[in-house]
Amino acid sequence: METIVKVRRLVIENMKNVEFGEIQVQTAFETLTQSDVVGLYGQNGSGKTTVVDAFELLKRLISSGGFMKKLPRNDKHIIHTENERAKLTFDFFVRNTVGEFFLQYQVELARGEERLYPVFEQLSYRENAPGKRMKVLVKKDEMHLQIRTRSLEGMDEKIRISMMVTSHLAERENASFIFHKELKPILKDRLGELEWQLIENIAVDFNRDLLVINNAEVGMILTKYIMPFSVYLDKSHGVIPYDLSGPALLPKPLYETLVQLIKQTNELLSAIIPSLTIDIQEITEQTMDDGKLGVRFEFLSNRNGRVLPLRTESEGILKIISILSALIAVYNKPNACIVIDELDSGVFEYLLGELLRIIDETGQGQLFFTSHNLRLLEVLPASNLWFTTSNEQNRYIQLKGVKSLHNIRDVYLRAIQLGGQDEEIYKETKTFHIKQAFRKAGKRHE
Repeated sequence: METIVKVRRLVIENMKNVEFGEIQVQTAFETLTQSDVVGLYGQNGSGKTTVVDAFELLKRLISSGGFMKKLPRNDKHIIHTENERAKLTFDFFVRNTVGEFFLQYQVELARGEERLYPVFEQLSYRENAPGKRMKVLVKKDEMHLQIRTRSLEGMDEKIRISMMVTSHLAERENASFIFHKELKPILKDRLGELEWQLIENIAVDFNRDLLVINNAEVGMILTKYIMPFSVYLDKSHGVIPYDLSGPALLPKPLYETLVQLIKQTNELLSAIIPSLTIDIQEITEQTMDDGKLGVRFEFLSNRNGRVLPLRTESEGILKIISILSALIAVYNKPNACIVIDELDSGVFEYLLGELLRIIDETGQGQLFFTSHNLRLLEVLPASNLWFTTSNEQNRYIQLKGVKSLHNIRDVYLRAIQLGGQDEEIYKETKTFHIKQAFRKAGKRHE
């Protein structure tokens, strides 16, 4: 049986401008091989990107067992200004070779000397069967360490010392304790096969299949400086940057990954943008500064035999090309979990709507995205859409009063103008005040 891990729920507390926000995914064990396309809409600065940031933090935490990116610096202002800690709760569905399980990961983050660090972590699970309760797999707080129900004090001296050393390493590295590579042999020895497999399902399976494409990467495309290729191949997941200003030099293994990526991308690209394909032109092999073999190459756009540098394409085309591999994964792989900030940036709204409608109807993975383009509200079910509110203590809601024949875009615009929802979803702007501000600003330069 193929292992499938999918996000079931996300709760954000005291992070950026979100004091409390909860998003639930409309999926179940019976529909794990069907897609979840979850869109987030709302006013600028109302907490949409905070959801993307939460997934980015999760990725960094569960990557502590391998290639590890540190948690953000304090000056990123991740923690809500009026609070000392931010808390994230991720609930998952897991189906593996043993059975079906609900898995929950909770983490609290505090400000360290320079970076955020986890002060509390807990990984729990329960079987998908009536009467079963949540059981703790691993827990760490500022005073205690725990595996199953056994605290540190109840373990033999060798294990005690190893766990304390790992805890100190995690704190020094601003990393997760539960997913730290040094804790792996201890957990593998102390946990049963079922419990160890659940940890691997998150630390390995879900981690491998989670790809977060944030706004910084989108911004690089808009500047026509660096194009980040999102890579989702069988053996390669992540982002490879390409310098649009001219021929690029990459280590040969990364270049070969891009060659595979372009073959995959061209399968779909010419179907959604007729007559366009991407060529990759190898210029020369050369030794890089670190002594390793590299390849100098250039990407070209090919329209019916007319070949030009890729940088000559519009930002919308570049954006589509950069994320196609991720969208292909969402369509074909139940385990794919792709998170994209500002998905609609620069992309023709009708084309984007058609792509998401197809993925929603016949895809298999999970796609979480933020957007301002209201066209997508016309192609996705209401159960897939979440809207930010002006209430920091209840940031995310779904629209009420939506019937099957309603145009959700019209319902949303009516809610902005007239209200009628459980929370205010748009902080009203006064036309008179805007006009007055325009006049005042103009007079300052007279």
